[in-house]
Amino acid sequence: MRIKERVREDDGERQELCLTITATADEVDMCASKFFNQIAQKDIPGFRKGKAPRNMLEQSVGGHANAMGGVVETLINELAFKAIDDEGVIFVSQPQFNVDKPLEEGKPFTFTASGAVAPSMALANCDPVEIEMPPDQATEGEIESQIRELQDYYHFLQKIDAGDHAASDGDYVETVITVTNHGKPVSGLVKARRMIGLGEGAMPRSFDAHLIGAKRGDVLEFDFEAKDDQGGSEFGDGDLRAVVEIEEFRTRIVPEVDDELAIKAGCIDVDDMRKQMELAINKQKSEDLPKLMVDRAVTELTGRLEGEVPAYYVDFIRQDVGRELMQSLEQQGTNLQQWMIENSINGDQMKEDVSQEAARRAAIDCALEALFANKGWEVADQDIDALFEGEGGVEGTRESWEKAGRMAALRKMCRQSKATRWLVDTAVVAVADTSAE
Repeated sequence: MRIKERVREDDGERQELCLTITATADEVDMCASKFFNQIAQKDIPGFRKGKAPRNMLEQSVGGHANAMGGVVETLINELAFKAIDDEGVIFVSQPQFNVDKPLEEGKPFTFTASGAVAPSMALANCDPVEIEMPPDQATEGEIESQIRELQDYYHFLQKIDAGDHAASDGDYVETVITVTNHGKPVSGLVKARRMIGLGEGAMPRSFDAHLIGAKRGDVLEFDFEAKDDQGGSEFGDGDLRAVVEIEEFRTRIVPEVDDELAIKAGCIDVDDMRKQMELAINKQKSEDLPKLMVDRAVTELTGRLEGEVPAYYVDFIRQDVGRELMQSLEQQGTNLQQWMIENSINGDQMKEDVSQEAARRAAIDCALEALFANKGWEVADQDIDALFEGEGGVEGTRESWEKAGRMAALRKMCRQSKATRWLVDTAVVAVADTSAE
């Protein structure tokens, strides 16, 4: 069975591929034999299994025309999908098979298969990409950032003894709080003891502002607002009133960068601590930067796509994203509802996150395919074999993928892998010393 013709059609919203497929006379006869052998195993009155004549077999399925239709179905199931896979075609939905002329045994048979495929898109240019990357070795700024994190980990709160101390930003205030919403107590905030770091965001800014200048023993009563971007908050969305008793003040003490801090961190002294941090940062960079470089190079390439990725293809990729999310949750031993609760994610936000990820992946898919086509590269057998070797390869064996009719998917992986390698190898990299990254 071979593909005689392939025609891509684009109506402005969806791209479809129509394949004209021809089966040889031998393939037709082989499928006819298999079809009738299967029917012969059924109970046909007056005949032992496998002994009914051909005309009786055809009558048992409704006549000759129906029988030939069964042969066509067998031929499609047995051979057509493999031919489509061998051609490297991946339909994003179940293809439609169309037959113009009835099948005749002993003769070649031609039919068509058509369906939506990934869109063919163009890039504004296919030059090497220009990207920014952090240094591949630890910088002084990054080491200092790690040290500050260590200081923060070992900080402690020291009581402020001065009786006339007035609260200011940065203070930690021991309080007893009662909050009401429209006059009704807010759950968990009735005579609740809370340590509030002024300016830290533990409470709304409008709440902290009323505590500035307060002294030990004061009892404050005030209205405040606590609304997020959606107009609500953990306190409710109405008229909030607080009664706050000021008990004590504390100040945050950060340890000095000295040998004592280094010993707490499991090091010999400060010099050893800095050296260990440098080694740890370099190790992390060796793991993270290659992935970051791929991400930035591919993202830069997607920005060169001409036009928007068609909605039908984003919808197709969205199914994969959703499926991967569910599989990941299953592996973690949780379900979608529990995951959403634990991560404070509502249904609309989750749908938006999935949609954005689908759009991103669809753009990457189309951009890499466009680059591969523009460069005129080809996929060789050794490229496919390389996917099964080493870390990051695909699961299973090449034979198992062939039997499953997934060689087209393997070829696509090869195309995109080759395009990605070229992007990274040829990228023009500017090093930006940004410790935050």
